[in-house]
Amino acid sequence: MAGRIIQMQSGFAMLESAYAQPNNAANIMMKNLLDLCIGVLAFYVFGYTIAYGETEDVGIADAGFDLAHWFCCFSYATTAATINSGALAGRVAFFPYLALSTMMTGLVYPISARLVWGGGWLQQMGFVDFAGSATVHLVGAVSALVSTMICGPRIGRFPEYRAWRKPLSWIFGEKHNDQYYRVPEDPVEKKVFIPFRRCRHPVQLLFGTFLLLVGFLAFNPASTFSITDGDDLVMAHASATTLLAAAGAGVGGMAYSMARTRSSVVRVPELTNAVIGGLVASCACCTVIPLPIAPLVGLIASLLTLSVEELLVYVQVDDAVGAVAAHGPSGAWGTIAVSLFAQKHCGAGNSEVVGIFFGGGTDGWKHLGVQTLGVLILTGISLGFTYVIVMLVDFLFGFRCSRACELIGLDFWEHQFDDGSLQTNNDKATLFGLAQMRADLSRRNRHLDSVVPKKWRSPTKSYMDVTASENSSSSEVFPAPQPHPLNANEKDVHGDKATIQKLAKKVEDLEHKISLLTVGMLRDRSKTTEDICGTGNRFSRDASSEESPVAPVRTTKSDRM
Repeated sequence: MAGRIIQMQSGFAMLESAYAQPNNAANIMMKNLLDLCIGVLAFYVFGYTIAYGETEDVGIADAGFDLAHWFCCFSYATTAATINSGALAGRVAFFPYLALSTMMTGLVYPISARLVWGGGWLQQMGFVDFAGSATVHLVGAVSALVSTMICGPRIGRFPEYRAWRKPLSWIFGEKHNDQYYRVPEDPVEKKVFIPFRRCRHPVQLLFGTFLLLVGFLAFNPASTFSITDGDDLVMAHASATTLLAAAGAGVGGMAYSMARTRSSVVRVPELTNAVIGGLVASCACCTVIPLPIAPLVGLIASLLTLSVEELLVYVQVDDAVGAVAAHGPSGAWGTIAVSLFAQKHCGAGNSEVVGIFFGGGTDGWKHLGVQTLGVLILTGISLGFTYVIVMLVDFLFGFRCSRACELIGLDFWEHQFDDGSLQTNNDKATLFGLAQMRADLSRRNRHLDSVVPKKWRSPTKSYMDVTASENSSSSEVFPAPQPHPLNANEKDVHGDKATIQKLAKKVEDLEHKISLLTVGMLRDRSKTTEDICGTGNRFSRDASSEESPVAPVRTTKSDRM
């Protein structure tokens, strides 16, 4: 069963790459593969101990643990982690994503599992989540939502994108204005840019959904962890209700699509996401609901999934594959459904839970409160930990890939997979060369920062300092060294501050001029003067004025020096 659950990674990879742009497909597959490889190490070293270890257990899982249980629990952990991959497809950098995935598998999911299945206080209160509607899927969906809002949408996803306004821009660390995310206007970028399409490979999407459906038929029954003492009957009941929930969700997705198109058209993404939503909802309640209720649970889950997906598009949250909608509201609904539809002794499952609609009475309402509290607690855990992890990674390394990387494609940029377009597409090669040049100049600037703090090189202060230096010692090419500003008793080992400031100012000016000269050679004189390297008037232009050609840049003798 666990092996089949791990095989769901291939289903997620197929589904996600069906949505992704063709120059990002290999990147999606790589992330799903390394979700597994790195995630299993994190779960082995500390994740399983956090989730199920005793108080005295410290460190690596070993032969003293139930390794069959360890193996199966890891399959759930990797499922929770990979939800981020689909939501962030097309613009998250490779290694920062792996850092988030590792922490999801090794820390965030194990803490949630501890509360629900490892003897934690939610389990002691009577919280029921048989196979992880909330513990696995809701936790993964909330993490994906937070990550997506910090990362921002793909370039061109929303033609009239409204950037997050304050205070949301502060909360999620927005670094760009709304023009950054819109369809490129630069001639070179426009030729490289691949326009947004919701789904690019419908057959691949359907095949990935089939793989996930079969995987869920192991995901739910495997949570019994045995087939003896009547657990075989529980597995049989869970299998039947899981399949019936998927069927109800599929019918709901078909009806929803026909209602939205006002015709007999059934769109592929709506059907597949609806089925996944129904499967997610079945996880928590598959052993306690009667068979006739299972299709209803799936139907409601499908409507929630597709409605929330449209809501996210309306508020301009770019979930590339609809993962947040498919796993979030459906996971919460499936958890709540336990308190509504649980039937005593149903499928030889949890006989203590009786749903409100089956005579639960006061106890049923109390259990509904416990289930709701559990949903809120798990949501808060995922939200808080993900926010801290992503913001920290973004501060240290940068979470989102560069603009040029996103336009050229992560397949080539991060994995050196060239489909031949770099040789045949002059614009792509030009953009790549400019990006490389920009990166090289940035590295030089970082080296300069290590010599002269950036605060000393602010344009106004640097200009005033250099001017004062020139006026005081105009006959000297290199003025006499001055005491170090922080310690008058020590000499600055890098030379005079004013001299270095002067050189820094010239480097900055030359960097800007090189960019303008390069762009000027690439454009017709009738085109815009925007700088695709990000300098100059890249995203600011007077709308009332006509676009003018790039003026030739003249260098003086002092500049050449």
